[in-house]
Amino acid sequence: MRKSEEQSTKRKELADQGIYLKGLALGSLGFCTRSAVDVNGGGAEWLEVVEMDLNLTKRHHRLHGTRIIHVSDLHLSRTVKADYLTRCIERINLLEADIVLLTGDYITYDILGKYRKKVAGLLGGIKSRFGAFACLGNHDYGVKVMMPRKRNYMLLEFISDLKGNGINVLRNESALLDIHGEKLRLVGLGDLKAGDFHPQKAFADASNGDVTVALIHNPKGAEYLDEFDVDAVFSGHTHGKISRFPHTHLLNIKKRKFHAGMYKVNDTVLYVNRGLGRVGRMRFYARPEITILTLR
Repeated sequence: MRKSEEQSTKRKELADQGIYLKGLALGSLGFCTRSAVDVNGGGAEWLEVVEMDLNLTKRHHRLHGTRIIHVSDLHLSRTVKADYLTRCIERINLLEADIVLLTGDYITYDILGKYRKKVAGLLGGIKSRFGAFACLGNHDYGVKVMMPRKRNYMLLEFISDLKGNGINVLRNESALLDIHGEKLRLVGLGDLKAGDFHPQKAFADASNGDVTVALIHNPKGAEYLDEFDVDAVFSGHTHGKISRFPHTHLLNIKKRKFHAGMYKVNDTVLYVNRGLGRVGRMRFYARPEITILTLR
């Protein structure tokens, strides 16, 4: 009986390893598939769950232990399938979030609007104690070749669909949460690249002394927030890539200042999430990511 159990365990380990290697190979080539995610949270997976503490400078003890789940850059498209993102959301729900933060690029240049309603419906499946909050990324605004009127109409319709599915979209505005009798201010900014980045408007209702977390898509935006009382900034956009171009590219003359992980920017901390989806480009050594940050 013991030998049979050992054989069964060995077969499962080999199967898990095979699924992991398949997810690794396809993910590195720019394709996101179901095999990247273990929805039970106990086996090998190409998706990486990064867990860390986020130390607050303000002493609001009632917020300590609050679990923030941060995800970014879903990029629902031909190369990032709905079944993969559905499994990612199932994986998020296993983590028992107090708050889920989403930092943009939910679709990839969706000119025809094919994926917007679909991704809004998928995001509606997120479960968290105090809700899911989102800012917008450059892809969510559409492409400049579109007529401005149509581009704006599709954006507003997309925001409406997200809100209709329970996602609190913060576009240069903020929301005040009550967590165990303590205030937590969430500030969401429009995208820097899209020309919709307005900190003064976004922080208009913020008060000094409250624990304040900002959501931005492009991490460069963190450098424009030094005049505001911000405890932490969450972003995405880079997909973990150090440079905009491959290291052998002739134009590779400048590396990204912020590409992945935790940074200190002025008097605040910045976390850059590598994203769940891809835009059809190869990404070596940059696994898709779900981040758990526990307030301390």
